[in-house]
Amino acid sequence: MSTRATILVLSLLLPFLAVAQTPPQSPRIPAPHEPLNAVTLAVLRANQPKGIAWEEWLRIMQGPDGATLHPLRVTPAMLDTLDGREMDLRFRYVMVRE
Repeated sequence: MSTRATILVLSLLLPFLAVAQTPPQSPRIPAPHEPLNAVTLAVLRANQPKGIAWEEWLRIMQGPDGATLHPLRVTPAMLDTLDGREMDLRFRYVMVRE
């Protein structure tokens, strides 16, 4: 390969190599005051205890310690129907069997 061909190949390849070196973007954690999205609400609804009303459960989970003290259980079937990338990162999730 001649010097000219080598320079041409490198000049075409280097931009692609530079793009490949950029670090991946980390998922965005919503601010505490942002409303919950539909996927997170569905997971919260599935984890709602039978003796607690929906409004009360939502108030507990949106509180400062609710998201950390009560991990939300997620099953493989839930991930088949819901987009796991859309789940709110303010909550803690635990994968369980069905």
